[in-house]
Amino acid sequence: MMKCSENIVGDLLRLRQENQSTALVTLINNRGSAPRPLGSQMAVAEDGRYAGYLTGGCAESVIVSEAIAAMKEGANRTLLLGAGSPYMDIRLPCGAAIELHIDVGITDSMALGVAESLAARVPLALDTELDGRRHHWVTSPNQPLAGNAFRRWYLPPRRLLIAGKGPNTPALARIAAASDYEVVVMSPDSSTLDACSGEGIEIRRLEHPRVFDCPPTDPWTAAVLLFHEHEWESRILATLLKSECFYLGALGSRKTHDQRIEQLLDMGFKEAVSNIHGPVGLDINAKTPAEIAISILAEMTSAYRSSAQPIFQHSRG
Repeated sequence: MMKCSENIVGDLLRLRQENQSTALVTLINNRGSAPRPLGSQMAVAEDGRYAGYLTGGCAESVIVSEAIAAMKEGANRTLLLGAGSPYMDIRLPCGAAIELHIDVGITDSMALGVAESLAARVPLALDTELDGRRHHWVTSPNQPLAGNAFRRWYLPPRRLLIAGKGPNTPALARIAAASDYEVVVMSPDSSTLDACSGEGIEIRRLEHPRVFDCPPTDPWTAAVLLFHEHEWESRILATLLKSECFYLGALGSRKTHDQRIEQLLDMGFKEAVSNIHGPVGLDINAKTPAEIAISILAEMTSAYRSSAQPIFQHSRG
């Protein structure tokens, strides 16, 4: 089993590069308290390997078996698990049931199209007709979904920009990278940058408080400032307040945050200052760097999920 993430198209392509036939399994309907949200996916190879999960572990082996059978038959199929399913020994929580679509018709060009779109950080959707094997690209959320079909959006991976110094910075960088964020750490401190180096983390040196070369930002980017020396903040915040970041937070006490807001108001920023989360993180009485990192990641997750575009739509014609 490979690492799970919200987008598993990259895993599907890697399996195909090993000359494996593959199926893409999508959760298209649920009744009751389903373990995973609609649109969740698995990529299954003919040798039984898979990426992603749809039930939290209680039925993945059955899903893999059904996907392999669909590949051998060369035909898509739907699968019902839980209440009302022919698999009587599989029970989901609270009498729930889920319906899955097993698709063996995803072409290399479709998968590559999704991968290229994600690499360019451009959202893309694929409409799948349940009555056949036809698929349609979608680039606009306003494009209508018709017939007996579902739409699955592929959104750019979340990115986190961290500017800071000290032990809170590597703690947040590591937990965010482990949570499938693309992480960029910026610091004037060599020891902080050294502590952050690792897989999935890009490091950049900050040379001067008045110079900030901001990495690219978009609606799938979060940014957190973790300085105790607040002279580094004004230029960075002034840049990020003009960005599309879905979350912007800064370390410091309530008094420090009030002073920060006053300074930004003096610089001409008005309503935008309300977008800064400060003191950063949920109030869980965090004390250690790891606890502070957890509180920040939790607040970021809440902000993202409350504003994120839904990844799944279903139309029954």
